[in-house]
Amino acid sequence: MKTDHHLPWRLQDFICNILVQSAPHAPHYCLAPSLQPLSCRLHALATYKPIHTPLIYLSVHCYTLKVQRILALECSTNNNDQAANNTAHLLGCSRCKSARYCSTACQKKDWVFHKFKCVSPEVTRHEVHVCSIEAIQSAINSASPGDIVVIKEGAYGNDGQSTLFVNEPIYLWGGEENRDNVVLDCNLVIDESDGDHDGSKAVVVADLFLDGTVTISDNSYKSVTLCNIELKCPNNSPRDALKISGCEGKCLILGCDIYGGSDGVHIASERVHLKRACIQYAQNRGIFSRRGFTIEDCEVSGCGGYGIKGSAGWTEKGRHNDIQPGPWSSDGPWSSGW
Repeated sequence: MKTDHHLPWRLQDFICNILVQSAPHAPHYCLAPSLQPLSCRLHALATYKPIHTPLIYLSVHCYTLKVQRILALECSTNNNDQAANNTAHLLGCSRCKSARYCSTACQKKDWVFHKFKCVSPEVTRHEVHVCSIEAIQSAINSASPGDIVVIKEGAYGNDGQSTLFVNEPIYLWGGEENRDNVVLDCNLVIDESDGDHDGSKAVVVADLFLDGTVTISDNSYKSVTLCNIELKCPNNSPRDALKISGCEGKCLILGCDIYGGSDGVHIASERVHLKRACIQYAQNRGIFSRRGFTIEDCEVSGCGGYGIKGSAGWTEKGRHNDIQPGPWSSDGPWSSGW
């Protein structure tokens, strides 16, 4: 970090003290005022405990300092190779400036997920700090197409009766490091308002734990993606955990865990792609579809009837799909325990 020689010591201390809030029990030499340059103290702090913080923008005495996750010296794929992670030259994503990788192999491995959160730092962000569904809805309503709504760590909603509407092509992001850090107790509906957009932008919902249902209804977005979502719906519910209908663009369900519901996933739309998803414990069928769809490296198990019932057929891709057979198989009865 080359800012050491350009920033006053007191400002360096101030910046370091902000960052160590994520590691309050760090050794004293991480906090000791004016004993070492900022970069040395940050390196020591990162060695003690990785710093999980978004970009921090400070403007003091005409200095603008962007303290980025590169200071954490941690690979974005959570690679446990300490030798790789402790190098000072992690590879950075040239577009979003936030993701860091210890090797090109890790960067390529993570691209399947990262590309849905790879957005320029210049894109407008709306942060939600108040733990209520209403606060999230307010942020979504104030966002313009292409903006990002970031939900901070916490539990939102407590009655399971609220409905959150995403009706513009935006990014809705939850916990950056762990989706379990952002819990929404509500039903999520992705549809389209009467707003003016040309169908060139997408909806991306990522990194959330959702205690309720998700409905993706008629829209003309370029695509709709659910990425790294855990969806938990009561397995005695009359509603399907995830229902997809009327998407003109592609609908991708990536890295999601879907539990419960009358049917786990109900597909009534073309161009649906389930990838690296786990669908379990639906009351009836794991997947029910009257449209063709693609399933890739997924598990469908523990459901009350079929793993998949699809009258239009489906395309299997990937190395392995573990799909529960019909209700009269030797797999035994449906399990409701989860």
